[in-house]
Amino acid sequence: MTRTEFGYISFFWGWWTFFEAVWIAVRWQSRSRVLGAVVYRLPGVRRVGRGACERRAAALLRELERKGVPAAAWPEKDELVDRRDRIAAGRFVSVLLQAVPLLTAALPFVWTASPARTTVTPLWMCAAVAGFSAVSIALMAADMRAATVSDAAGTVTEEAVRFLELLLVPDGQRVQDSALDVHARVFGRLCQALRAQARHTARRMPPATREQLRQTTERLIAALADADQRYLFGEGADRDTAVRDLSLLVAGALRHSCRPRGQRDSLVVIDAALLADAPEPAAVATAAEPLRSRLLAGAGKAAVAVGLLAGAVLFPGGGAVSELLAAAGLASVALVCPPLREALHRARELLLGGPSTGGNEPTATDEEQSRHPVPIPPAPCPHCADHSSITVGSRPVG
Repeated sequence: MTRTEFGYISFFWGWWTFFEAVWIAVRWQSRSRVLGAVVYRLPGVRRVGRGACERRAAALLRELERKGVPAAAWPEKDELVDRRDRIAAGRFVSVLLQAVPLLTAALPFVWTASPARTTVTPLWMCAAVAGFSAVSIALMAADMRAATVSDAAGTVTEEAVRFLELLLVPDGQRVQDSALDVHARVFGRLCQALRAQARHTARRMPPATREQLRQTTERLIAALADADQRYLFGEGADRDTAVRDLSLLVAGALRHSCRPRGQRDSLVVIDAALLADAPEPAAVATAAEPLRSRLLAGAGKAAVAVGLLAGAVLFPGGGAVSELLAAAGLASVALVCPPLREALHRARELLLGGPSTGGNEPTATDEEQSRHPVPIPPAPCPHCADHSSITVGSRPVG
């Protein structure tokens, strides 16, 4: 492969990846990345893989009925099949589209670097293809993270079905890990998905509402952990009872998470009657975003900002498009850097000539308010109730 040919491939990969990164960042920021929301409307897509999904759903619901779980506790079959098939179709198309630039850069490189070729592939070309691959894989991970943030209930649906199938419908396939390792890993992902659902679903709600949803979720996780311990250490009838309790709780969470995102108008994640005898949860972390997720979000915003600024410099012809890209890149940097965000806020006030609405402090965002709730002032003492509000707190002279 010549330098010119590799330059053409790099140009195609760069622009495709640039627009893909911007699209993922916008969807992530607006919480609108829902798998299969558009793809599932296309004719013929509903039939792809739906038969296998229906068979798996029917087998799962039969096992739930056999374990004694009431029908009111699990979702409708059609609703469950639509939800899972929509997510699967959206993920397949997403991975397919994201793999196009990577395959365009990797396949010609593999062909030119084969042992049958007499030419020697430069080292810088190998490093460039490795960098392309790393960026494309990182974008795939960022897209999955954006889907989790936007549709956290869909992640709960997937993890709940995976756990129920592992618990009730074992496939008997040979795997490298032991059964206990697989069980612990799937159970941990289910608990993590439930916490993410509580964190992202009520992010625009008042602090009291977010805290109530977090406490309900933690009680559900505590009940799941208690039943899981009885399942792992129980034998005979005790183990069967633990399996039924686990199935009942997970099926209840699955029923509430199966509703389409556009029709979810309730913060209920589990029926209150199922948590009547739930143990009190231990002290857990706050509802703030985990450090790994915050680092990934910051890195994604920084990468998008660098891509926008680079596009403003490299865009052929410049003009208004370059100015728009530069402004978008500066705004993306401001999302990561609070001092720059405050400076831009002050500059906007000076340019518009309006009064400052935030005083000497920048306006707090929803995520900052969730991490730092507003303290409630203490009630005044009864001795100060008769005094004026102007004289309260003043020190007597002498």
